[in-house]
Amino acid sequence: MTPKLLPYNSYFEARARANKLVLDVRKHKKIHKLYKFNIKLIGSQKRRCVIQDSNGKYDLDFQIVLTNNCKGSLKPTDIKKAFLCAFTECANNNEKVEDSTTVVTVRCSKSNHKFDPSLEKFSFDFVIIDPTESKRIRRNGKDKYTWVELPSKNTYIYERFNKLDGNTQRQLLEECVIPLVIKEKNKEENIRKPTIDIFYEGVNNFYRNHRLK
Repeated sequence: MTPKLLPYNSYFEARARANKLVLDVRKHKKIHKLYKFNIKLIGSQKRRCVIQDSNGKYDLDFQIVLTNNCKGSLKPTDIKKAFLCAFTECANNNEKVEDSTTVVTVRCSKSNHKFDPSLEKFSFDFVIIDPTESKRIRRNGKDKYTWVELPSKNTYIYERFNKLDGNTQRQLLEECVIPLVIKEKNKEENIRKPTIDIFYEGVNNFYRNHRLK
């Protein structure tokens, strides 16, 4: 199949699994007494433009935003290792947890017992954000992590998008964002543009094409 827009109701299963997984992670012994956090939905799902790739797989993006009530170490290496441990031990047998460069990735397959990449149906990416919401954790070596500044130079893009009415927002997504996402989904994963960059580009293209200010 070719990449296509996933119907809104079709990823409720993934949302339900993500919610349950986060609930279990909150209760995990490595997290429960040390780290308090909020979960924020980000990326294409927030804008209702989730795209299935050519294999039917799609992903959802979340932020784990630590709060000022954390009692554990705020060193990025300690935090990332604690969350990796919690996600790994809370994952089902048909799921695989990976330490990606800037996120904890959880891959879910249709298999009943062992994770099977050929049957993968969706995945989650969890990026860990500091209590000031200005930094995220990034791996900078084997088992080594650091805080890096969150990009903020394009925050005006959200203002441009949010000031449009609902129908115009949908038009923008259909005309300028979704086609770009589908194009990137046809590429190898290691050379794809991040979804957020595609969104920035799509909003700018729409304003330019329609001569909006």
